[in-house]
Order: sequence, then C-alpha cells, then structure tokens
Amino acid sequence: MSKISRHRTRKFLFQMLYARTYWELDKEELISSFFEWVFETDLDMNYVDDMYKAIIENEATLISIIKRFAPKFEIANMARENVFPVFIATREMFYLSEEIPPNVSINEAIELAKIYWDNSSSKFVNWVLDSIVENLESVKYDIQNKKPEINFSFFKSI
Repeated sequence: MSKISRHRTRKFLFQMLYARTYWELDKEELISSFFEWVFETDLDMNYVDDMYKAIIENEATLISIIKRFAPKFEIANMARENVFPVFIATREMFYLSEEIPPNVSINEAIELAKIYWDNSSSKFVNWVLDSIVENLESVKYDIQNKKPEINFSFFKSI
C-alpha cells in the first residue's frame, strides 16, 4: 500500500484549479490523465475535494485578501500561477479543519509557484502569505465579518 503525499496532492489541486479556468472540469478525466503512470504515492482525495470546493465557493474572499495585501497589483491581470498557490495556502490556513502550520502552507505554496511559474512568482507568493500571517487576527475578522465585493472570477462558470 502506498502512502498519501500531500505535496503531490497540492500539485494536483493546483492543476484542477487551473483547468477549471478554461473549461468545464471532468474530475475523473483529469485524475486519469494525471495518473498515466504509476506513482509511489496516492493523492488525498478528501483533501482535494474539500479544498477545491471551498476555493471555488470562497473565491471572492480569497481575492479580497490578495487585494488587501497586494493593492498595487490588478488581480484580473495576474497570472493564475501567482494566484492559485496563495488561494491554496490561504484556504489551508483559514478554512481547513485539519491544523497545518502556516509555515508549511507557505513553503508548499512557494514550491507550487516555482514549479508552475518562476522565482519572481515565488517571491510574490511568499510576500503576500507572510503579510497575511503577520495580520492573522485581522484577516480572520475580515473573513468572518466582511462580504467581499468582487466582480471578477478566475473560474469558468458552470
């Protein structure tokens, strides 16, 4: 029996989010294309399903958090490769029932940015996530008490 790899699972989640921006997602088809060869680890599909659903449902809140800490950047023009690692890490820090230390979420997000974009992207991801952690309590308050007014979505409406 192989063990579950959360690192590999995050990469798969990133690819699911990216795919959703271009076409209606067929998760089973994506899974089968992801597993064209045998790996030594399995994906944590409960994590994938929970994270994917919550990111889609809370996209406006996640965008508003990025806008708060990166106000000079126009979110609609940002590369998805910059945004999705922040979505994943922020979702882990604020919405996941399982406790994952923020530094683990940040490090994994930086790795995703390096894999799918470049080092400058990883610097942006690190900067935004460090700012979020430095302001953890106020971000928690905003998540619970403010309704974001965002009229933009990265994801294809289904």
